[in-house]
Amino acid sequence: MKDFIRNLKVKYFGDDLATEVKIYNGMHLIMIAALLLSTILMHVFFPTQRVFLITAATATASLFTFYIGNSTGKFELHAIIMSCIINLIFFPMIFFEYNRIYFCIPIYFIFGLIYNAFLLSEKTAFILSFIDILGYITVIYAGEMSRPLNLEIGNETFKDYMAVFVGICIVSLSCGLAVRYRMYIYRKEEEELEKLHVEAMDAYVNMDIFLINMSHEIRTPMNAIIGTIELLLDQNVNDHVKECVYNILNSSNALLSLTDEVMDLSKSGSQDITIYNARFDLSKLLMEIINMTSVRLMDSGIKFQVEIESNLPRYAYGDGPRLRQVFINILNNAVKYTKEGRILLKVFSEPIDDDEIMLKAEVEDTGIGIKSENIPHLFELYKRIDLTEDGLNAVEGTGLGLAICKEIIDKMDGEITVRSSYHVGSNFGFCVPLQEDSGERIVTLADKDSLKVLIYLSDDDECILLKKIFNTLSVESKIVENKRNFENEVIMGDHTHIFISVQQYYGNMRFLEREFKDKHLVIIAGLNESVSVNKIGFVMTRPINILGVTAVLMNKDSTYSREVIKEGKFECPDATILVVDDNLTNLNVAGGILRKYGATVHTALSGKECLDILEREKVDIVYLDYMMPEMNGIDTLMEIRKLNGGELADLPVVSLTANVVNGAKEMFLEAGFSDFISKPINIEKIEKSLKNLLPSDLIQYK
Repeated sequence: MKDFIRNLKVKYFGDDLATEVKIYNGMHLIMIAALLLSTILMHVFFPTQRVFLITAATATASLFTFYIGNSTGKFELHAIIMSCIINLIFFPMIFFEYNRIYFCIPIYFIFGLIYNAFLLSEKTAFILSFIDILGYITVIYAGEMSRPLNLEIGNETFKDYMAVFVGICIVSLSCGLAVRYRMYIYRKEEEELEKLHVEAMDAYVNMDIFLINMSHEIRTPMNAIIGTIELLLDQNVNDHVKECVYNILNSSNALLSLTDEVMDLSKSGSQDITIYNARFDLSKLLMEIINMTSVRLMDSGIKFQVEIESNLPRYAYGDGPRLRQVFINILNNAVKYTKEGRILLKVFSEPIDDDEIMLKAEVEDTGIGIKSENIPHLFELYKRIDLTEDGLNAVEGTGLGLAICKEIIDKMDGEITVRSSYHVGSNFGFCVPLQEDSGERIVTLADKDSLKVLIYLSDDDECILLKKIFNTLSVESKIVENKRNFENEVIMGDHTHIFISVQQYYGNMRFLEREFKDKHLVIIAGLNESVSVNKIGFVMTRPINILGVTAVLMNKDSTYSREVIKEGKFECPDATILVVDDNLTNLNVAGGILRKYGATVHTALSGKECLDILEREKVDIVYLDYMMPEMNGIDTLMEIRKLNGGELADLPVVSLTANVVNGAKEMFLEAGFSDFISKPINIEKIEKSLKNLLPSDLIQYK
């Protein structure tokens, strides 16, 4: 018997059932019990066969609709049927059987409203309640009109009143039980929701911890790889080896970027995307994302073209990392779905006011395109458009990229758009408002009147693009189309720079070695093309763009040019630096980088060892890892500030960490670190921290 009752409870009131189902079943059981009790009591107080049959029939109907509703799943339909039976048939018949006693009508009316409100949708409950009101008015009117002449109000018998009293008690009890049951269900729901909320918060915290640990675990070996490559580039190796090392470095940076993207996307479901506005270098951001895309297209045969407006501000105020993420996601999307043709990146702006612009970007590709019916779903979280009919079902990706882009752009008060033609290509664009942070333009070229350029390329499109760039820069340039004209121009001309493709360079190498004097030779090559310049020039990597060209013309460092003169370097031979990291390889890499500046470098494998060194050595700056056993970076920093009675309270301590989840930088700076550098170690950031944090008398410029 217990098992039978337990099975019924699970079947009709189990935790996995919807709330509406449990309320439907509870209300019906209360009503069935009330009707059965009424049948018994009415037989005692009002013993007529007709009343007994009416009540028993209604109880049977309630039991029937209870069973059929659960069998078919059409709960509202059977609730409507039962509402009509109770309110429009049962109560009116009882009214007449109770000798037309009117004060029982209000209690019937309340029960009808409660039943309708609990079991029916808002619209249906309103309509049925309105019908019930009309029905009750009609019943009262009919009762008055049909009252016998010899039966006036006040002539009711004691038994009539007792029968009405019992009916009111039963209906009132039923209403109370129904309300209490509904409150019980809602309370259980609230408890379940609270439990789920706690579990969700625990999962959220665990995810954050996982992301921090994963960030550290991935970036730690990447730091060793990229740091070692940077050190290798400073060695005296031949051009072919250096070219291979550059390819490794570019690919490593691309892998690191993809790792950051995956980690960022994994937080999207928690709505944890936050915008942090700060000053950033737009030229550097664009060069990074173009370089990463070039790496991905290195062996594809797809042309990657870049058009950047020369009047963009170099420095802007906004969330540079998030903007970089949008660029990368959209470009990666174009790379994934383009098998041949080209990908074009255009970046330009429109003024908003004196110091604010609307940054605009477009990525146009000749890929598979998107069906018009799929475009509205592009920015849905975890939505992957079905492209199986085109053989692209194996395309990598989580389906999160575009949804994340839209969320970021929305939070930046911008807009993202898409135009696409199926089997023709797509155009993704976005715009965001940015505050200019200085009057410096993204392209600045001094002494342009003294420059004269000769162009000799194998690709006509590249010739036109390069000519267009020089016209934008107001630099005199000339295109030659064959070897004879090229040789004549080199011998007779007074060009300051010669831009030549790698194919033409190899075809004219001996001539250039013999005739080339007092000129800059710029060899344009792909990332995967090995070039030996024989000490007479340097290489500019495709895609050709105004940033790379300007850097070459000014002999400035650029991620697109190799063998470029580096200016403004410095040393700090009198400085003493301490690096703390529990990974020996990372210590060696960081130490090797810092020793390039002539500094004395101490290393420590733990927070305790760091404190021991600081107690006996005078140190000018500390680079401190965060995730270390026994004592993490923040704990170590707190102990450093307490050493020797607080003598090291102002010692510069830089957080050198693989933790790059959102808000990590703010957390470390708030904890008291002087600066924040994420792994893999970026030499430019190391140099910047040394210049900013070391005393000026320790810095010696070359």
